[in-house]
Amino acid sequence: MSQPLQLLLIEDSEDDAALLLRELKRVGFAVTVTRIETEAELLDALENRAFELVLCDYTLPTLDAPRALEIVQASGRDVPFVIVSGTIGEERAVESMRAGARDFILKDRLARLGPAVRRELTESQARQEKARMREQLQQSEAVLRRSEKLRALGEMAAGITHDLKNLLAPLSLHLQLVERGLRNGAPKDDLQGSVVEMKQILDRGIRTIERLRAFSRQAPERKAELIDLRRLAQEAAEVARPRMASNQNALSTITHELGDAPEVWAQADEVLAAIVNLVVNAIDAMPKGGAITIRTGEERCGGWIEVEDTGPGMPPEVEQRVFEPFFSTKGADGTGLGLAMVYACMMRHGGAVSLKTAPGEGARFRLWFPPPSPDSIRT
Repeated sequence: MSQPLQLLLIEDSEDDAALLLRELKRVGFAVTVTRIETEAELLDALENRAFELVLCDYTLPTLDAPRALEIVQASGRDVPFVIVSGTIGEERAVESMRAGARDFILKDRLARLGPAVRRELTESQARQEKARMREQLQQSEAVLRRSEKLRALGEMAAGITHDLKNLLAPLSLHLQLVERGLRNGAPKDDLQGSVVEMKQILDRGIRTIERLRAFSRQAPERKAELIDLRRLAQEAAEVARPRMASNQNALSTITHELGDAPEVWAQADEVLAAIVNLVVNAIDAMPKGGAITIRTGEERCGGWIEVEDTGPGMPPEVEQRVFEPFFSTKGADGTGLGLAMVYACMMRHGGAVSLKTAPGEGARFRLWFPPPSPDSIRT
């Protein structure tokens, strides 16, 4: 059974075109051909039709193979470009291959045409499949990042609910005092303290809600900027702190040791989410309480931030797999995505993530960022 082939043939000789088509038919192709001779015809063909292969003579009256190849490449189509010529020399053939031509075939040796075409069609299909899989992988990674962030948001929301309950309880008491004072005709100055305290309580509640909003915000297009790692360290601690309340883990503490660190070029929301993830993991690793320390510093001209806990640490078999997607030690409560997302975040920023741990010695994760450069982020 013949194999269909959509062919764009750039050839000015009708006799040579007939020879090429006869050879393709002989080796089992059912060819649908569009033959053109000029640059204008080439541009029109690329704009209005789809092709699986381009066969091009090296020299035509108004067009040559290097220019035709340049036009095909500029169109953005991944179409194999094969030169078929009776006059091309070895030097020109090498130059054409370096420029992107997939092969060259001499017209007096057309026995090579069939195998070359089959090879190029196979490789083209493989490239297209690889590109499709890469696109699907990127889409899946985006879905996984959103899924992990939603999970973290749910946990943060539970803790912040607890925080708000504790914050608002004194507010009710002060309102009762103000109401009673107004009813009894108390002097304004006697009520001022309660009013000031209520305002402070409301401000703390608003800041708590704003932290959750900032963490959950999904910008349509993440933009890199110069960020201060020390500021992000403090924000991450504030965002993650309510998790202690939701875990009823009041015995844990979060402290800062913020050394000098250069500004780094990064996507602030993604880095903040990575740090929060490390802090939350540290909290979860210490159900009976412990200490978490967030540090910043400078190394190799870049900046680093690390999260260390006094938890149980990890055995070597867990340490080796900790950044693998879907690997989790939390059973049904874990997605196995958190640390994989941290790793992916650092790879996109051209940085690195390292772990130092041992059973009974806690765990210390360090995120290292290269010196500031907008080009260091791979999206």
